[in-house]
Amino acid sequence: KTEEMANKAADAVRQKNIRIVPNRFEKEWFYWLDNIEHWCVSRQLWWGHRIPAWYDADGNIFVARNEAQAKIKAAQFYGKTKNDHDAIVLRQDDDVLDTWFSSGLWPFATLGWPDDDQPDF
Repeated sequence: KTEEMANKAADAVRQKNIRIVPNRFEKEWFYWLDNIEHWCVSRQLWWGHRIPAWYDADGNIFVARNEAQAKIKAAQFYGKTKNDHDAIVLRQDDDVLDTWFSSGLWPFATLGWPDDDQPDF
């Protein structure tokens, strides 16, 4: 649910912790946040940036950049060593991120993300 987050964002502007520039857009800001609707993370698209969450057989969720890192997290969760993580079976979430979220990743992807050594990143 998004109501708590929306209230915090609206309060931040009302309390002048955040400024909307130009300020004529404050009305629009408050309209959206004061009339917030639930927003689904996935629109059930068949393409896009897959959600970086992996599940084990018990339903535990491991969020990581890739499956190898998720397996290391799962090994730590189960008290195994990093060398034992190959035996862990995980399944990546089938959903993809919302189109709006994915479009926000475009500038990063075109500048070499996730390779931090890229000069433009």
